[in-house]
Amino acid sequence: MMNALTELLATRTVPVFNASMAGAAGPDLASAVSAGGGVGMLGVPSAPDLDGLTSAAERLQRERAAWGAGFLSFALDADITPLQRVLDHEPSVVALGFGHSEAAVTAVRESSAVLLAQVGNIAELESAIDAGVDGIIVRGAEAGGHGRNEISTLTFLQIAAERTSIPLLAAGGITTARGLAAVIAGGAVAAWVGTRFTVAAESQFPDAAKQRVLDARDGDTVYTRVFDIAQRAAWPPHYGGRALSNSFSDTWHGREHELEVTVRSSPSMADDMLSARREGRFDVGPIYSGEGSALVTRVESAEAILADLGRYRDYLHAAR
Repeated sequence: MMNALTELLATRTVPVFNASMAGAAGPDLASAVSAGGGVGMLGVPSAPDLDGLTSAAERLQRERAAWGAGFLSFALDADITPLQRVLDHEPSVVALGFGHSEAAVTAVRESSAVLLAQVGNIAELESAIDAGVDGIIVRGAEAGGHGRNEISTLTFLQIAAERTSIPLLAAGGITTARGLAAVIAGGAVAAWVGTRFTVAAESQFPDAAKQRVLDARDGDTVYTRVFDIAQRAAWPPHYGGRALSNSFSDTWHGREHELEVTVRSSPSMADDMLSARREGRFDVGPIYSGEGSALVTRVESAEAILADLGRYRDYLHAAR
C-alpha cells in the first residue's frame, strides 16, 4: 500500500526508525539516524522542557532531516503545547501512543506529518485501524520501556497483517539484521528499534547506563510497575515498563500494593528514586531496556548501527 509513510520510506536507505525514547532519543541521535539513512525520532516525555524541545526541532528542521517525534497521548490531553511546538517545525513524522487524544490526532492531520499510532494489544490495533492512521507501530512485549505486556512481536505482527492494509512497523526485540529481515518478511514495512540505539554513541543515556545494557544477558529484564510507583509517575497502570532488573526491582516486583502503601507513607522513597536516576545509581533507578539487550555488545555510532541493520537484505535474499 503506497501512502505518505511508504513514500517517506522510499527516500530512506534503511527501513528503520529509532524509537522515540525519552532520556535517550535527543536531537543528536535523531540527526545521526536521519543522516545514516533511517528516520530519526525525538523522545518527548510527559512534561518536556519546551525550550529544549523547540531548539531540537529547529535544529532538525534546519538540517532538512527525515525526522519526527513521539508523544504520550494521555499527556497531550492535559497539555497539547509540546505537540504544537514540534508541528511548527514541519516534522516528517509524529507518533502517538499510550491512549488516544482526538485533539492530537486532529492537529497532526492538519499538518504535513505522517501520523503513526503505537499499539500494544488487539483493542488498540482496532482503534488505530478505525482512525485511519498512516502507519501502525505494532509493539510486542519484548520491547523495552513503557507499553503493554500482552503479546509477542512476531505474533502481533502476523495478526495485524491479516487485519489491515495500513503499513505496519514492528517494535520489540529487533536488534540485528536477522531480526529486521524477519519482521520485513512478516509483513512490516519498517522496524521501530529502541534498545540497540540506547547504546549508540549519540544516545543521551549516561555511560554507566550504556554499560549495564552491554553487560545484560538473556533473562536480565523485568516487566514491572515498581519504578513508576516509586516515582509517583503518571503512567496509567496498564502501561508498565520493561527494564533491566536491579536491586530495587528484585526487592519490590510482585509487592506492588505494599510498595504503594510505603510510598504514600514515606515521601523520601520517591525523592530517592528520582535522585538515583539523576545520579546514575542504577541499583535503584531504572534503565529501560528490552529483551534485545542480550544481543547488544558494543557502543557504536548510529551510522554504524544502521549500516549493520542494512544487511537485512542479505538474509532476505538467502531465504529465497
